[in-house]
Amino acid sequence: MLYRLCRFLVTSLVEDPDAVRIERIETERVDIFLLRVAKEDRGRILGRGGRTIGALRIALDAVASYIDREVVVEIMD
Repeated sequence: MLYRLCRFLVTSLVEDPDAVRIERIETERVDIFLLRVAKEDRGRILGRGGRTIGALRIALDAVASYIDREVVVEIMD
C-alpha cells in the first residue's frame, strides 16, 4: 500500500515518470524507499528548500502511522 502511494506521488511530480525507480527495503516495522529519478527531475522532487520531499515524507508518514508502520524516504544519485 505504501509503495503504490509513493510511486503514484513521485510519478505525478516528475516530467519523466518512466525514469522513476523506487527500491523498497522492508523490515518488521519500517519501509525504506530509495528513489531514483531522472537528473532533470531531481529539483522537482526536492522542491525549494526541500519542501516537496518534506511534504512527500509527511504524507507517507501519515498513512504509515495509520497502519502502525514507519517510513523512510531517500533520494539516491
